[in-house]
Amino acid sequence: MAQTPTGGYGAYVNYGYEASYGAGAVSARTFGAGNKLSVSRKNSMEKIYGLGNRNAVAAVALKYAGTASVDFVLCNGSFWRAVLGSVADGGATPYTHTYTEADEIPSFAIDTGVELGGDDAVTELKGCKIMSCTLTAAVGETVKVKLECPYKTETLSTSGIGSQVAETEVPFTFAQGTLEFPSGTTIANVQNVELTINNDLEMLYGLGSRLATAGVEKKREYSVKMTAAFTDVTNFLTDFLGASGGPLAGTPAAVATLVLTFTNGGAGADERSFVITLANLYLDDESLPKDVNEVVKEDVTGFALSGTSVVYSNNTASDDDTP
Repeated sequence: MAQTPTGGYGAYVNYGYEASYGAGAVSARTFGAGNKLSVSRKNSMEKIYGLGNRNAVAAVALKYAGTASVDFVLCNGSFWRAVLGSVADGGATPYTHTYTEADEIPSFAIDTGVELGGDDAVTELKGCKIMSCTLTAAVGETVKVKLECPYKTETLSTSGIGSQVAETEVPFTFAQGTLEFPSGTTIANVQNVELTINNDLEMLYGLGSRLATAGVEKKREYSVKMTAAFTDVTNFLTDFLGASGGPLAGTPAAVATLVLTFTNGGAGADERSFVITLANLYLDDESLPKDVNEVVKEDVTGFALSGTSVVYSNNTASDDDTP
């Protein structure tokens, strides 16, 4: 069969957790709906120059470095285990899957391929870890997730083309979301929320191989951006200032919690929801532009000291992939 170019309909991207770093996927699952994948690879080439010649006399490959960027629409919660590190299942109809912080996050492999007619392009990206996860909810849009995943190595094949694992959960939209700031106080007319979790990974290399030997977690950071129609100074401004009458002389107190919830409105076995809770949120920037042609909207950015949990509820007893 001849080789033929194809569109994205001829490709797929699945992932599965690894038994050990760089060992490859044990099983296949989907990130969510509307998957998109971009892979960046570097040979870290170095040109060698020496006396007696203006031109390079040699070139050598140093570290092999690859990063996968995955974009998808929020549907299921399984990927949160790779973001935060731990999951516990409980309850019944709906079941709860509680994702919490762990010092080490698990590695996974991304399986992807393209149907090209004769020899296909099949790739497994091994030793993936999530450097950063950004969740965005904006008016008029589905809830979107972007993952940046450095990886150790990859294997290539021209056969064994797979298929996209079907997403069984319905995507969440902005209309299914609420923002509480702090817990119990719902902010009205939120225009957008962006939450970024950065695991600050460092890919570790050692003598004897161009490939990384580990992805090492360093500090963890939670960053938040929010925009809401301006209706009251108590929405964000007084928390930013630290006092009702003007800027506090010292450090404004942290907002105890920020709770971002998405729910399909179902009950019992039909209920599906996400409850994302951050603790000790500090506001660092605030802006309140006024334009006769625009609705007055307040923008704030800040950071949380920790993530309490991400709780996903659905009708599946276990959300924990093997291993």
